[in-house]
Amino acid sequence: MNEFISNSGTLINPDSVYDQERFINILQIILQKKTQKELSEQTGLNNATISRMLNGARSGRPYKSTIDKIAKAIDDPELIQELYDATGYSSKKIRERKKIIADNGFSLDLSTVQVHEKFFSTLMRGLSMMTSLHKVEWTIKSGTPRSYDYLIELKEGNIDYWYIRYVDRITSDEERKKALTAIYGEFAKLKLGGKIKVSCATPSYEDYDYFVTIPPFQLNTNASIIYFDSELERFADETFLETALPLKENIPVKDFCNLTESLIL
Repeated sequence: MNEFISNSGTLINPDSVYDQERFINILQIILQKKTQKELSEQTGLNNATISRMLNGARSGRPYKSTIDKIAKAIDDPELIQELYDATGYSSKKIRERKKIIADNGFSLDLSTVQVHEKFFSTLMRGLSMMTSLHKVEWTIKSGTPRSYDYLIELKEGNIDYWYIRYVDRITSDEERKKALTAIYGEFAKLKLGGKIKVSCATPSYEDYDYFVTIPPFQLNTNASIIYFDSELERFADETFLETALPLKENIPVKDFCNLTESLIL
């Protein structure tokens, strides 16, 4: 596996231009003049997304489209400028990010590649922990460190197969819906038997909040959306979705995340 994973410890993350503490402080200033509900209505962002940004539960840099929406709800030009600077989208921060990329000698999308590699290594670590702690055997039936979909076969577990699809950050609801449709469609083509779970994993809280609103009612399996915290390198949240299975079977007592709760909090 090591040949696929770069030594990211020697590199500077281009998104280091994002100052989360400063961004949270700006949100708090905005909410001194309006309620969170009013901010949600003015920006089109749901309350869950605003709450996660406000309490620092998500460490990744917000999309520029998200910051643009927040900026439209501010009537103070100086605060707007500070908002873009804190999140790395001011002209100065954009130049700084480009310099970091150039100085580290990698392409513009390497940060995305690194997050993908972190996801894969975290997944492997979680599966290994499950094996050692709970004596559950697992095999990768398909998927490599550079793949975006993985089929895991498990023995002596509460599921027989786990299909996981990793999705890079997406910037529009239209593309998010297309991505989910494609994911569930590819899974359905596998025609697997037994107890199955299908999960969509994302490193973006905006995507996570959107994905959980579209249940795959037609699937006769367990389905979930997982949030991957790339900064802490752990699976931080999992929401189960309604499917064709009865509700009591749709949310098992011991799903994969519970089996690896010492790693995935």
